[in-house]
Amino acid sequence: MKRINNMKRIASASSLALAIAAFGVIASVSAASAGPDSGAIEVRLRQLESEIAKLRKEARDAKAQAQSAAAAAQKSNVSNAAHVKAGDVHAPPPVFVSFKNGLFVETEDKAYSFKVGGRLQIDGGGNTEPLNGWAGQTGFRRSRIEVEGRAAKYWFYKAQADFNGAPNGLTLGVWRDAYLGFEHPALTLPGVKDPIFIMIGSQYEPFNLEAINSSKYTDFIERAMMADTFGPYRHVGASIGAHGDNWTAKGGVYSTSFEDAALNPTPNVPAAWGVLSGAGWVPTGGAQYYDFTGRLTYAPIKDEHNLLHLGIAGRYHRPNDATGASDDRELRLGNRVRSEANILNQSLLGTPDLSCGSVSVPYGVGAPFIRTGVAGHCVRDIFTFGVELAGSYGPFSIQAEYNGAQVNRNMTNVMLARMANVFAPGGSSEYFSGWYVQGQYWLTGEERVSAYSVKDRNGATFEQIKIKNPLSAGGWGAWGLAARYSEVNLNSGGLQGSSLYNALALTTFVAPNPAATALVATSGINGGRQENVTVGLNWYPDNGFHFQANWTHVLNVAAPLNGNASQGGFINGAHPNLFEARAQVYW
Repeated sequence: MKRINNMKRIASASSLALAIAAFGVIASVSAASAGPDSGAIEVRLRQLESEIAKLRKEARDAKAQAQSAAAAAQKSNVSNAAHVKAGDVHAPPPVFVSFKNGLFVETEDKAYSFKVGGRLQIDGGGNTEPLNGWAGQTGFRRSRIEVEGRAAKYWFYKAQADFNGAPNGLTLGVWRDAYLGFEHPALTLPGVKDPIFIMIGSQYEPFNLEAINSSKYTDFIERAMMADTFGPYRHVGASIGAHGDNWTAKGGVYSTSFEDAALNPTPNVPAAWGVLSGAGWVPTGGAQYYDFTGRLTYAPIKDEHNLLHLGIAGRYHRPNDATGASDDRELRLGNRVRSEANILNQSLLGTPDLSCGSVSVPYGVGAPFIRTGVAGHCVRDIFTFGVELAGSYGPFSIQAEYNGAQVNRNMTNVMLARMANVFAPGGSSEYFSGWYVQGQYWLTGEERVSAYSVKDRNGATFEQIKIKNPLSAGGWGAWGLAARYSEVNLNSGGLQGSSLYNALALTTFVAPNPAATALVATSGINGGRQENVTVGLNWYPDNGFHFQANWTHVLNVAAPLNGNASQGGFINGAHPNLFEARAQVYW
């Protein structure tokens, strides 16, 4: 096309030259008529006529070339159009590429996209009274890589691996989020902009605001004890969810988890439902546990500077053939709690196996109470519920939650386990609870409402806060001061504290005492009780970087008898101080 335009300009220039030449001839003739030398005039006229003829020829040639090029270009366009229509030639679709906090690629129509991300958290700290933990320790808390995106417009996916696991070594494998989802406009609810979505795979169960909030954006280095005690975190299952402008709803059915101590119960261990026969305990095979879990949230106040968030959640857990060996987060409740400073690994809480599985009592030789798994099905089901509240008013924010767990047991199986000298404390039902309240003030004026999101697949949560003056733009980043009080109580039933410890001393430390043995065997559940207060400092210099420092003081701990074999004794009145710092990069 450019060539054609050039030829047209040449033709126009030639025409202009002809006009100028003609004007020159006329002028010359006029001038000649006034002079005496007619011979010179005739010679000059012939020269001009020759020049005009030459210019005319050049103009005709340029015009012909321009017409020929135009015809060729038109023919080429028609041919290309025919090829495109036939599907022989496909122009690559335009894509959007961004390197901001990771690699993100998306097609112009948003039908396909993918993002490569990850996080690296480096922790270190010390403990003034380590008890059964470490006095000092540094290491990687999390080192994750993930890929997520959208395919064929209606499908979405995520795969995330953690190469560090947990500091207590209880998690199984590297997988965290690993799911496939589907979202189609046909599933849109009346009056709701975005459609319902369906997810299948390893994902967060919709329970507990603190548990599902990403570790990249938590106000403290570790989540509150309550979340680690009652939060189910990720399980393999199927769920369905939806959200509006200020509400979310999600529910699903789930089973095994890559964060459990084992994916499946060991076949025939424990070997029975508690049914006795002439041949002994009756093998019944094995079956994984399952959950039904749901969460609803609503924000009656949500504007540019203010937020009030309310939420409620419930979870039904059926252990089936699982015991504390495979389902430790439910049947050895609290054993994952690490005093809100996980890198220091101080574990002071944890019930014995509530389903009469393998038990090791950390007192003396403990002969009457150390048994391998010979019984099971001492827990019929567990119902856990949670209520949550979060608010933001300018630079100040607050968040609080309460969780309670009702454990319903099969007393026939409990009694049969006791007949076989299995340590099976507790009655027909037990109740455990935990709660926390925390607040933060942003010294640099940030507002937590800017991080609130209802579009997360896990339900309402808090994401990256909007930094007013990033370090990269000449500012100081976002600085915040935070404080938290938290408590977990895993004691339920009679014979608590020093009374239980004295009975244990008579049984295991002095001499066999049948009365004391019977008293201990029928005691309540003593998983321990702990209260902590934590203060912290947060600094986000830029999006993708987070630095934190925490000091946690144990206000009270009473753990006379629980599932921690390393505990070593009756802990009461200890007040450890745990100091921890974190440097984090995420993309």
